[in-house]
Amino acid sequence: MPISIEEVTYQYQLNTPFERTALRDVNVFIPSGALVAFLGHTGSGKSTLVQHMNGLLRPTKGRVVVDDITVRAITKRRDKKQSLLPLRRRVGLVFQYPEHQLFEETVERDVMFGPRNFGATEAESKERAHAALRLVGLDETLWDRSPFDLSGGQMRRVAIAGVLASRPDVLVVDEPTAGLDPLGRQDMLALFKRLKEELDLTLILVSHDMDDVLTYAERVIVMEQGQVAFDGDPFELFKDESLVRSLQLDVPNVLRLALELAPTFGVEPPSLRTEVELADWIAAELRKGGAI
Repeated sequence: MPISIEEVTYQYQLNTPFERTALRDVNVFIPSGALVAFLGHTGSGKSTLVQHMNGLLRPTKGRVVVDDITVRAITKRRDKKQSLLPLRRRVGLVFQYPEHQLFEETVERDVMFGPRNFGATEAESKERAHAALRLVGLDETLWDRSPFDLSGGQMRRVAIAGVLASRPDVLVVDEPTAGLDPLGRQDMLALFKRLKEELDLTLILVSHDMDDVLTYAERVIVMEQGQVAFDGDPFELFKDESLVRSLQLDVPNVLRLALELAPTFGVEPPSLRTEVELADWIAAELRKGGAI
């Protein structure tokens, strides 16, 4: 399902002394099935932008088009009455620390809430909840327990299942690995990538972790002062160290090491994504030089 952001401007606390422009004339097109990462330092506008994709925020100026649904700036009384439920069913938003959104007595009931809210019957909601819980890998023995009795990682999977149970076409995840240890972060991102492939989703990732972005993203959009500062291939961004510094980002550890070692081996820096690829490349170059 394609998403088109067209000339979007957003201002917080409009017409007050605290008015602040968070987005300014932003244009972005995301085709169906893409895996896109949004980057930018705190206050750059990345989270504000993705919250427009499911109508959580509405533009001050411009419009957001998701498939056949258009959300415009509120200019007339009838604009305020526009139902955003169809949009929110198609675009699921997983917030940072999504486990803070849990509230029902049991895991099953919590995950059923979304489908029920969008008009599914009790039986349909239960069926969708069970399917979503299986997708995220939560053992069936936990479904009747309170979500607050689970571990942090399990609670996060319940919250994600709650979004998936509504069967969105687009999944937006805002800092999904915040607070997780390295293994938990790796498992969570692998889960999202698997879900994208199995469900044919458009996946939009908001992250501050450059290594995660390099490993998983097909395209990177960098926000700076409420505007798009870069839109393209992750390797093209991270290989330009002066650009990375100017955008207040970091070079991913894998690529940084490859850039440092390439002159030693007398080769151009390779396009690497993971630590395994880095290790394989180093081993291959050492074999060429007869060091091993």
